[in-house]
Amino acid sequence: MVHAHAAKRIGLWALTNTSSLNSFTPALEITSRTIKSQDYVYPPLSDQKPGSTPLADCLNDNELFEPGIGCWFLFFDPPATWQPEVESTPDSGDTRMQQVWYANGTLWGANGTAVDVDHDIKAGIAWYAVEPKINGAGKVEGKIKKEGYLALAHNNLTYPAIAMGANGKGVIAFSIMGADYFPSAGYALIDSKGSVGPVQVAAAGLGPDDGFTGYKAFVGDPPRTRWGDYGAAVTDGASIWLASEYIAQTCTLDEYLSGSIGSCGDTRTSLVNWATRVTKLTP
Repeated sequence: MVHAHAAKRIGLWALTNTSSLNSFTPALEITSRTIKSQDYVYPPLSDQKPGSTPLADCLNDNELFEPGIGCWFLFFDPPATWQPEVESTPDSGDTRMQQVWYANGTLWGANGTAVDVDHDIKAGIAWYAVEPKINGAGKVEGKIKKEGYLALAHNNLTYPAIAMGANGKGVIAFSIMGADYFPSAGYALIDSKGSVGPVQVAAAGLGPDDGFTGYKAFVGDPPRTRWGDYGAAVTDGASIWLASEYIAQTCTLDEYLSGSIGSCGDTRTSLVNWATRVTKLTP
């Protein structure tokens, strides 16, 4: 785990006097406090396995149509001053919890963090199981029952979403990318004792992220590739549904410019190629 400039607390919030919602004069109150936690650190950008990036290749091309006016002219009329474009490093999020889940008296949450695996700094996940309560003064308090980190050597885990079933078992969903994986949908199971299992792949990515937010021509220098807007987890009876962003296609520049330009056989659009993987598990 990386310790430089680490945060060591998480926040608890509670909405009290909810029984007043049944009256004509609701009087809800909000109470909050912070509690000590394991360290967590703002995660770095995520590298991804090298692969075919036809949008970048198009933006770098100066010869396809005529010398000096190449494929980039499909998108821009001014001269191509941004070259060269390179494979992007997607945003890993930050240290906010995207989703929390309360089940059987325990509040579960997870956030992004930097992790150090064999002196290699990557994006990873910090997770927490908190026992909250309202004290005699009507204020929220709590303590951490369990906590830990989730990481994968040479790769990044980003945008965690967590859900727990009534049976005390649950899942953390996330995206995986790095030296070994194109952006993929992944998860880790949580057993009835509150232990988080190893990283598993729900759907392996087929190519690198090749979207417009990763390139200087569209967003300026340096670009910060947008990623992870569609991560979620929700229970459905005994099952849990996961949704994580990943890359479900790959194609070359020649394929990108064939047929309906930019669609690669209707597997992407000209400016983006991300997808959302939905997975059903029964822990």
